Amino acid sequence: MNTLKVIIKIGLTVLLAFLLQSMFPWWTAVIACFLINLIISSHSLSSFVSGFLAIGFLWFAMATVADLKTGSILTAKVAEIFSLPSSQILIIVTATIGGIAGGFGALSGCDLRGWIMPVE
Repeated sequence: MNTLKVIIKIGLTVLLAFLLQSMFPWWTAVIACFLINLIISSHSLSSFVSGFLAIGFLWFAMATVADLKTGSILTAKVAEIFSLPSSQILIIVTATIGGIAGGFGALSGCDLRGWIMPVE
């Protein structure tokens, strides 16, 4: 796994996903992962890892900022609805779900690239 390429893909994905999510629904983060991994070639595992880490980090940061701005009022109530012990657990669950979605979006982009431009 090329570490520098993964770091570059994570940075580009976080930037593109943040810009897209600022204007469009949450699922545009998956499109960002798809596009970055369609453009930049890599193996399946590194694609999934880059998408997972990028969106997981982005959603963790965005949820933490929202939690701090509101004084944990909303996240504490949502955590209570889901029977979670604290709002921090809710933030971790949110980041994990986003990471999984981003990972599969990145994997889809990698697979489409392999289908369009097979490596010989």
